[in-house]
Amino acid sequence: MAVIGARPATGFGVLGRRARPRPRPVARPRRPARRRAGRRDAIAGISAVLVTIAAAAGLGLFYLSQSTHVAAVGYQIDNLQGQVASLLAEQQQLTFEIGQARSPSSIAARAANDLRLVRLDPNVVRFATRTIDPRLLK
Repeated sequence: MAVIGARPATGFGVLGRRARPRPRPVARPRRPARRRAGRRDAIAGISAVLVTIAAAAGLGLFYLSQSTHVAAVGYQIDNLQGQVASLLAEQQQLTFEIGQARSPSSIAARAANDLRLVRLDPNVVRFATRTIDPRLLK
């Protein structure tokens, strides 16, 4: 007679224990090959990170050098604009002094004071007459 939930009597081993089948060994890939691949992946990941860091550092240095150059050129432009303004002011001052030196009143004052020149009487002054040779007119 069969009992519900009962197990078959076959398969019992020594001392009434049930014999379990041994698991068959499955061919596994060698671990060193896996480790090497893992190391290669890790090295590739690290080298990619290092390349990225080096590229970022290079871009940063390039940016700093360019911004420093632009700032230096800006300072040179400001300096040159200051020199231009100074030279324009000096040119205006010299133009004013030339105008003063050419004025008849300052020429007469300098002649009287510095050179001690006096006016001549108009009766004393003689002008040379121009003689024209008639042969040269032809």
